[in-house]
Amino acid sequence: MAGATVPTSTEAEHVDNAQRTRPIFYANDSARDMVLHSPLWEFWYSADGALEVVSHACEICCGYEAKHFYRNSRFMEAILLEEHLPLWHGLWRKMDEGENYACAEFQIRLPDSKKRWMKFEASRALDADGCDCGIRAFCHDITAHRSVVQQLTHFTWHDSLTKLPNRCKCIEKIKKAITRAKATNHWNFSVIYIDIDRFKNINDSLGHAAGDAILCKLADRLRSSTYGFETVFRIGGDEFVLMYEDTTDHQSVHRSIETLIKRIKRPILWNGKQIHMSASFGVMHGDSEVDTAERYLQNAHVALNHGRSNGTDGVAVYDSQIFSNALKLISMELDLHNALINDEFFLVYQPVVDTVTRAMTGFEALVRWKNSQGNIISPTKFIPLAEETGLILQLGEWVLHEACSTLAGWRKSNPLFKNLKVNVNLSARQLSDLELTDIVSNILEKTNLPPDCLRLEVTETMLMENPDYADITLRRLRALGVGLCIDDFGTGYSSLMYLQQFPISNLKIDRSFVADMEKNPANYEIVKAVIALAHALGLTVVAEGVEEEEQRIMLLEAGCDFSQGYLFSRPIPPQELPSLLSSMQAPQKCLPQAG
Repeated sequence: MAGATVPTSTEAEHVDNAQRTRPIFYANDSARDMVLHSPLWEFWYSADGALEVVSHACEICCGYEAKHFYRNSRFMEAILLEEHLPLWHGLWRKMDEGENYACAEFQIRLPDSKKRWMKFEASRALDADGCDCGIRAFCHDITAHRSVVQQLTHFTWHDSLTKLPNRCKCIEKIKKAITRAKATNHWNFSVIYIDIDRFKNINDSLGHAAGDAILCKLADRLRSSTYGFETVFRIGGDEFVLMYEDTTDHQSVHRSIETLIKRIKRPILWNGKQIHMSASFGVMHGDSEVDTAERYLQNAHVALNHGRSNGTDGVAVYDSQIFSNALKLISMELDLHNALINDEFFLVYQPVVDTVTRAMTGFEALVRWKNSQGNIISPTKFIPLAEETGLILQLGEWVLHEACSTLAGWRKSNPLFKNLKVNVNLSARQLSDLELTDIVSNILEKTNLPPDCLRLEVTETMLMENPDYADITLRRLRALGVGLCIDDFGTGYSSLMYLQQFPISNLKIDRSFVADMEKNPANYEIVKAVIALAHALGLTVVAEGVEEEEQRIMLLEAGCDFSQGYLFSRPIPPQELPSLLSSMQAPQKCLPQAG
């Protein structure tokens, strides 16, 4: 543009029209009036860069009268934000280099110090002969548009509920960390995958509104735990990721995780109720052999699953052994699916006996798995996996149906089974299943087994995870006439007085207390105290893990009602139970029937 990148005030005020060799657009009064009264903020510059006309609309758009632009053709620069000046100069540089069109978006300051986003578009103008006669420019207020774009951008990169950065932002962050590590050869960052334990129970029992509120509270706790070198993301559901950068060593990361565990475990108040949460953690430290963000997330998640297998608040760091175990778990998960299809599961039964008479009063149904290769898989391996994958619902329903059907068949063919009961363990997933009561009712109806012949066992840990919801579910089951039992009592660190609020008819003392009674007087005192308190609360007591006659005698002296363990019988196949029952006949002291 005549050698001028940006028009100057001297050019605007002192150009002699008579000396121009090319016709100037809008030189006539009518054209000038059209621009002056245009509803748009419009500029016309001559071919040599002088400002010819600026529309009166400028005052509406920016708050400044046109006279400011006439007096100083660099006035636009004066009201531009300093950081946007390069955009303005770049636009005029393009036009000066012969471009026919250029545009730029920038912010200006209004007289009241507020800011507005503007889009400035400049186009080269030609006369009838095709000669360059200047530049026509429009300035549009795009503040509202930019606001919408910013909101959409925020939603693209952030979670709408917790306002934390989302999975896409997390991936981008890890990619940048990898790029920086490659350039410096310092892999001093860590990715921590966090999953809230059994969060589904919250949604199922308290509703999604409560679940959302609790997630926001947890997000705030995670956010407040960052110190500038970390970033927290919500990547879906109840899953979060922490990004630790520029860490001095792995121990600093692990200390931070310990702090997080304590903060997450602090009770959350919801509608007058205290909600207790825990989480599992998987850690993937920077590794020069891992060069994709997706792999970091995947490996951290694999580590998390490994840590969860050790219980709540589990923490695991990814390594080759965990990867190998993960492959085995994937293989086992596929095998679990096939096992359900191919009927590879079966039940064994362990008697529950009267501590005084040693007569059988019932038995516990225990699931076993014999895979297609003929190997027996330990329940300690496949039950947690079934729980994690959700297959426990299908497996648990099969166990319940098989146990009820077997006892119902025995009751028809053998009068010795008339007063016996079968105990079936419920998993945490089953207890949180909204359809559990209907499933139990339908199975009892189909197998024609009286409800009081079935006793469902739950652990105290399961009850304490979500006591309000557990109480509702157990009362529905109790209304069916089903007996309810607390299993492994003493391992969940809860009060028997507190547990008494649940509609429980009996409890089982965990085998760890029974095993040490002879050698550890304190354990025996605990057992006696539990039995006495249970009786005071109207509950009957079963001692698990009884293996020695001395243990039975001590339990007898303590007043324990029933016993279960290898002293009486190992878990046996169903075909062996009738003959064992015949050999254990005696005047029977049965567990109180439900009701």
